[in-house]
Amino acid sequence: MKMACRFAAAALAATLGILPAQEPPARGGRGRPAETWWVNKTAGGVYKPPNRPLWKLADLKQMHAGQNTWQEQIILDPEQDATYNSGAPGAKYSRRMHPDTPTVFVVVAGQLHFDVEGQEPATATRGSIVNIMKSTVFAYDVAGDQNALWVEVNPANYKTVYPAEGPQPAPANGGAIVKVSFAHTAAPYTPPNRLLFNTFSDAIAGCRPGPAVMDDHLFAAPLLGYLDPAENKCGNGSGNIGSGPARAGDPPFDSHSVFGHLHAGPAEWWIVQVGQISGKFENVGEFHAVEGDVLYAAPMTWHQMAAEAPSGPNVRLAMGGYQLINMNNTVNPARGRGAP
Repeated sequence: MKMACRFAAAALAATLGILPAQEPPARGGRGRPAETWWVNKTAGGVYKPPNRPLWKLADLKQMHAGQNTWQEQIILDPEQDATYNSGAPGAKYSRRMHPDTPTVFVVVAGQLHFDVEGQEPATATRGSIVNIMKSTVFAYDVAGDQNALWVEVNPANYKTVYPAEGPQPAPANGGAIVKVSFAHTAAPYTPPNRLLFNTFSDAIAGCRPGPAVMDDHLFAAPLLGYLDPAENKCGNGSGNIGSGPARAGDPPFDSHSVFGHLHAGPAEWWIVQVGQISGKFENVGEFHAVEGDVLYAAPMTWHQMAAEAPSGPNVRLAMGGYQLINMNNTVNPARGRGAP
């Protein structure tokens, strides 16, 4: 009889849409998320050229000594295609469009003037992040009186077309020039995306946290940190403070140990926009970068980033194919010096 009553009560509850209380998700100790098993961790620190842990701007300039206008492939992986570029004053880049994918320009020095379909003309300076949406015609040129330096970032396997009323471009290696037509509409901007974001005015002076770019296969977020907390006028909401430089009593860094966090999907990489940043990478060591340098953590690589300039802001522009989840190690968790 009691069993029958239980079945009847359960049936009534289901009919009325009343569900039994669910057990809360398991939690780890001290408020931490519960641990999970990751069953496909492979060796980290595997770099296929042109990818490398650190591209130093000083080395790139030396590689192209005597040249005002140059381009160097610095990242080419299954997710993204990035080049470091220099352009002389007056250099012009004709109207073009990427039909299926957006494009991001990160200005390191000098000025780039952009004419973008559907937008007011804009001039990007040091610290600027220019986000061109897919199916949008754009042109740009180097303004001012000094060479401009910038990183151009595209999703892997992107395509470029040029309006036929302009000059005929040279064919790609092994390709041929043909004319095609298709309807296009410039993709709209949805927050947080916008044409022009400047890390110095928006993230540092304006204390604007969060991503600057969040689009198909493109993600960019300036991470702002200060070693002196008194200098941090933006409070904790200003981004990832970073773990800071080594302190007295810390054990020597072992790149063959477990530390920091990893990403099981695409690589994460960073453009240093101001200050000094260190990157510790599994199996390859620790690297120190300054403004204009590029750090790269290959997929599956334990890594730990840190702000290092003793005064002033430190900003690393975190880049990736999409917003990544930090899979934090639980063997050697960070010891109270901020996020890894």
